[in-house]
Amino acid sequence: MNLNPSTPQPLYMQIRQMLKNDIQQGKYQPDEQIPTEAELCDIYNVSRITIRKAIEELVKEGTLTRVPRRGTFVTTNKFHNELLSVSGFSEFSHQLGMIPNSRILRSEVIPASEEVAGHLLIDVGSPVLELERLMYVNDHPLFYDIAHFPLIRFPDLEKKIAMDESTYKTLSKEYQTEIISNDKIIDVIGATTDYAKLLECDVGANLFRILKIAFDANDEPVHLSTFMCETNKVNLTIHRAK
Repeated sequence: MNLNPSTPQPLYMQIRQMLKNDIQQGKYQPDEQIPTEAELCDIYNVSRITIRKAIEELVKEGTLTRVPRRGTFVTTNKFHNELLSVSGFSEFSHQLGMIPNSRILRSEVIPASEEVAGHLLIDVGSPVLELERLMYVNDHPLFYDIAHFPLIRFPDLEKKIAMDESTYKTLSKEYQTEIISNDKIIDVIGATTDYAKLLECDVGANLFRILKIAFDANDEPVHLSTFMCETNKVNLTIHRAK
């Protein structure tokens, strides 16, 4: 496809389509950096203003992502996380046909803070398992998670949590507890230095912060989790009830 200055379609829109065609045909892969604005000016023999407008259009539609001080990249294919789903991380990954894996960064029994106790409906100071994990899909970090489980209800859970097994399966097998529903509170924060290192993203990148309280069949809280993930890697969706 060559630029046609005689057509009513502006040059920047023609370049936008040509770049999009290159991405769709695999010339530029997800997470791959595209040529710089200066390089694109030479490739298409147009002004930098024209190139910048074409790129801005692709950024607006989500095809490209600008990374400060690094350049412009093809957007990563997003995972779709159903907000109303009650599945755990392993189940979520298998539904996508992906290979899940998690790394336990820290497992510690601590006294419940006022916030944790309030969500789990236990006394302040009651023992809880604080589980800090990094969750991978196809060997790439997707979620950073800090979870709290009441040990009054799940004694010795810290001894039964396995690196390679779904926590929800452990709760079902060892404590006959099934997750039936959950509440989620979502906001967006900037990645701190620590979060950026764990999630392999830039400092200041937008992260979803998802606070989840999971409930059993008796509507009693089972655990409290706070997830972090890059907003450009996950779409949060809500489907209509059937």
